[in-house]
Amino acid sequence: MIKITTASQAIDYIHSRHKWSKTPRFERLNKILDLLGHPERQSKYVHITGTNGKGSTSKMVAQLLRKSGLQVGLFTSPYILKFNERIQDDNGSIQDADLLAIMQELSPIIETLDETLPSGLTEFETLTVLMFMYFAKHPVDVVVLEVGVGGTWDSTTIIPDKIVSVVTTVGLDHMHVLGNTLTEIATQKAGIIQKQRPVVVGRLPVAANAVIDTVASAMGAPIYRLNEQFKTINHQTTQAWGETFTVTGTVNYQEVFVDLIGQYQIDNAAVAIQTAALVCDYFGLVLTSEHVATALQTVTWPVRFEKISCQPSIVLDGAHNEPGVRALAKTIADRFSEQTVHLLFGALQDKNYAKMLQLLADLPNVDLHVVGFEGPNNRQPINPNAAAHQIKNQTVTVHENWQSGFAAVTSQMQKDDLILFTGSLYFVSEVRQNLTVLD
Repeated sequence: MIKITTASQAIDYIHSRHKWSKTPRFERLNKILDLLGHPERQSKYVHITGTNGKGSTSKMVAQLLRKSGLQVGLFTSPYILKFNERIQDDNGSIQDADLLAIMQELSPIIETLDETLPSGLTEFETLTVLMFMYFAKHPVDVVVLEVGVGGTWDSTTIIPDKIVSVVTTVGLDHMHVLGNTLTEIATQKAGIIQKQRPVVVGRLPVAANAVIDTVASAMGAPIYRLNEQFKTINHQTTQAWGETFTVTGTVNYQEVFVDLIGQYQIDNAAVAIQTAALVCDYFGLVLTSEHVATALQTVTWPVRFEKISCQPSIVLDGAHNEPGVRALAKTIADRFSEQTVHLLFGALQDKNYAKMLQLLADLPNVDLHVVGFEGPNNRQPINPNAAAHQIKNQTVTVHENWQSGFAAVTSQMQKDDLILFTGSLYFVSEVRQNLTVLD
């Protein structure tokens, strides 16, 4: 039996669990939750999935609901600076003492099940059970629950009582788990839709929308779709940072400002507003214009086009898959076409990094650098030289590590240039923790 005496050991224990063991059933989770008295049944949930945008949308929904007067929990991944960020309530991230106490209670049960089940709990199942136990011990009105991967057989989908389900986007990612087509991936994400409970849908491809329509219809779940039931009107922006928009239809809010950049963040904010309005209605509350204004003016989300320095101008953006890079490329073209963007790219080997790099290299004002980084928990980063050789008809610079790339860029950049770190969330998180020019 492993002895856990510190929060650091508790986190190491979670990370030591095996990573992937997706099965079309919840046998392992049901066993342990039954032994624990089903802590997941003590909370109500907003359940959010999507290829991109689910993290930002989750944070916005939580912020909106807190401003409306509700006590709110948040479960999200991955963490950026500290593991504890993955489980939050109105007081912030889970405290080390609570994390330690719960894992001391949980680990002996996990190890007993290891001896009786064909395979023990995975890393994410262990984290999910920890979260259920935390919110059972520290009750809130609603938990905003971000899916890990997919939907149908994601550990979070075991929850019994959803106020609303949300599908932010559907694109090609995690194909080794979810399928090779948009239809297959959308089918997995549609698995979070619950019978007769509303589903809020973001900007989806036609094939994905067809899947959502079919599943929602079969479940009797009302659909609130961006650009159908509710729409956004984007306003010409004059501010240096942020976006202003109006949302109309099933929700109506004028001149909403969000302190983030990109059309995709307008989409995320609109989806979050619609979701929060439905949750408020469920609790007999009203989401006022003041709630929306104060929540979105103050919402921040690390490494989602996050500006961390002004002199020099540095932005971090975890565009970790092809759909994310397409959205990033649009933001660069829309908002930064008059500037030189020195872009430092690092990604994991299991992503479609060749396509991601080509999309960025084709932007006329981008000075592209492919860099190495550490890589977390034995995940394999790309080889910068090998990756660069896959880029066609464009000039690219290679660096063994991002530190040398950053030094090279800062030595040659002009005053009005922008430095942008992008690619894997793990990469930009590493940069954020170690860059020494923050102001």
